[in-house]
Amino acid sequence: MRTIGQMLFITCLLILLAAGPTLADAVVLDFAHATTGGAWREALTEIIREFEESHPDITIRENAMKDEIYETVGLVSLFHAGTPPDVYFQWGGWLVERDVSEGWAAKLDEELARDSWKDSFSSAAWDDATVGGEIYMVPHGMDITNLVWYNADIFARYDLQEPETWEEFMDLCQTLKDAGYTPIAAGNKGVGWPMGNWAGHLVSRVIGESAYDDLLKLEEGTSFSDPGVVEALGLLADMVDRGFFNIGVNVIDASEARMSFFMEQAVMHPIGSWLVSSARRDAPELNYAGFDTPAIDGQGDQSSMIGLTVGYMIAADSPHFDEAAKFLRHLTSVEMQRYRVEHTGEISAVRGTGDAAVDPRFELLVDITEAAGTTVAPPDTGYELEVAYAFYDAAAKVMDGIDPAQALQEADEAIAHLR
Repeated sequence: MRTIGQMLFITCLLILLAAGPTLADAVVLDFAHATTGGAWREALTEIIREFEESHPDITIRENAMKDEIYETVGLVSLFHAGTPPDVYFQWGGWLVERDVSEGWAAKLDEELARDSWKDSFSSAAWDDATVGGEIYMVPHGMDITNLVWYNADIFARYDLQEPETWEEFMDLCQTLKDAGYTPIAAGNKGVGWPMGNWAGHLVSRVIGESAYDDLLKLEEGTSFSDPGVVEALGLLADMVDRGFFNIGVNVIDASEARMSFFMEQAVMHPIGSWLVSSARRDAPELNYAGFDTPAIDGQGDQSSMIGLTVGYMIAADSPHFDEAAKFLRHLTSVEMQRYRVEHTGEISAVRGTGDAAVDPRFELLVDITEAAGTTVAPPDTGYELEVAYAFYDAAAKVMDGIDPAQALQEADEAIAHLR
């Protein structure tokens, strides 16, 4: 005879079997990304919750890291350790190319062709997602990597206008400094991408986009010490010499500089389009606007912007490709992306989402994107990381007062073995 305990166990087991998929039956999708805070973190949590609710047989297991760690060692270590995620975030461009060359990324053309999924995305999003004519990344957002954000109330107080030329920009900074303000808040601690990306945009404006591309690809005959590159970083050096930045740019990070701007300790702040979502959370009453890098007397397209497409990839060796595709279809659905845009104010790569934005700065981002004649790739996403970091290090040294020619010569020496 069975005991009462045995009977209860059998009864519970039958109930669980009749109920459908159990935790043991569920597919666990490992999802690696660099979203650890802010409005997008909140929205992503809700999007994942809705997906798991509508797909009870799939569980999302997140591995979230700070973006600097994720980009440099975090994601790579997962692949090298033999524990790759099923789905992972990536910045479009060179990093996608690297993942493809390493054999880490699954081809997505066939999946995107099914049910015309590809047609739901902006056509401008595919360049950064494609390698050798094949698609490896599902586009998610389109970031402007650097704008100059400013306190609109302080501008109005002194009847200041957005500068159209670099000379007007310098006059503006001097006016603010003379009035007792710190003109620009910048934080460059870490790998140096905040000032490094702006420096990259300046270089492209001075020497031209093609020459910029050749420079960072280490094409034969190029050098970081070229006069045009020295001239471009000299623009930042001049600003440092004139006291237009906060003290200790290289000892505070981007979040600290952002909060300095939010607390009105500085009038302007150069950083990417993601500032909008941070301001919605941390400074909802701040009256601010922004402008692209003012025109410089150079060889490049002076209407260019520096930016890229970001998105999500599926690991080539994932045993759960179909489930991963379901998750990405959910994540990039018009409904979920409209929710994201409304919640964060960021630009989505999905069509039919722009009118969901509730922040007036969203229109500014769209206007700058549409007005840009050329999109320049940031050094750390468009090019090999070792090259990008050598360039970023040169920009950081300039922010510490080192002569641009010396800083760039040292950068050349650092990457000489790659030529």
